Amino acid sequence: MNDDDRKDEARLITSAKEGNMEAFETLVRRYQQAIYYLCRRMAGSHQAADDLSQETFIKAYFALSRFREQMNFFAWLRKIAVNNSLNYLKAKKREIPLAKTGIGGQDNPASAHRELPQDTLERAEIERKFEEAVHGLPADQKSIFLLRFYENLSYKEIAQALNLRRGTVMSRLNRARQKLKRGLAGYLKGRS
Repeated sequence: MNDDDRKDEARLITSAKEGNMEAFETLVRRYQQAIYYLCRRMAGSHQAADDLSQETFIKAYFALSRFREQMNFFAWLRKIAVNNSLNYLKAKKREIPLAKTGIGGQDNPASAHRELPQDTLERAEIERKFEEAVHGLPADQKSIFLLRFYENLSYKEIAQALNLRRGTVMSRLNRARQKLKRGLAGYLKGRS
């Protein structure tokens, strides 16, 4: 984000804090897609992600008076979204299977045209198994895995977003990787 964008965002936040709904709606439109996809990866379904992303912005609106200008607005929103998603997963007690369209809900039709049908089916099956394995991780490990590999956050950023120590983030991420490796080992071994 360049300086002009930061100034524009700061102006929108100040205006939204003063009650300007148009300013807040502009902020929502700016970050809506990113928050939706984060919730989609966490919750695994369109409906849950839609509800969670809406809830994120509602909570953000009511907490806007506590937002400090020196903070990163998107990081603040992301933290609300992650916490909402974790609470949803805890309350759900059983996780929802991921949609067939992929972990982020996006197909990649361009790559499908270059592959043979058998290769496309094989790739889709591997992706499905991987998605199932990720979705089967415990919520605390899954949130860290998703933030690291799909949101591309550093250990420090994840620790800040989840109010954890850096070492805790690293150990949970390592456990998640080991579970994924064990969970996929048998499947991948049988494919070769």
